[in-house]
Amino acid sequence: MPRLPLTAALLIALVALPCAASAQLTYKCGNNYSQTPCPDAVVLDKTDQRTSAQKAQADLATQRDARLANTMEKARLQQEAKDLAANTPATKASRPASASKHSADKAKKVRVKKAVPPVVKKEAAAKP
Repeated sequence: MPRLPLTAALLIALVALPCAASAQLTYKCGNNYSQTPCPDAVVLDKTDQRTSAQKAQADLATQRDARLANTMEKARLQQEAKDLAANTPATKASRPASASKHSADKAKKVRVKKAVPPVVKKEAAAKP
């Protein structure tokens, strides 16, 4: 049974080996990028040129930005909840008794029928 972790690690390494070995070159052909060379193609170096200090600094900035984004999202959601609560009409049970009658009167809409002129039918003229 102790050989199982060693076998699993070996299997993972063997599977990952072709992925690393199959790295392809990238060529810049004018304003286009391609994996196949063209006349006057420039081979691009795709390795990370940053120092470890630069990478660490970039990682810290990314973490700081993620924390700031989470803080801003929480603040936005709280503000949206406040705005929604302020703009949502109160239910009947949550209204004060004095305000409920006044609000109910406002809620009633009076429909006024528009005057429609009567339809006059023209009788067909008698044919002689």
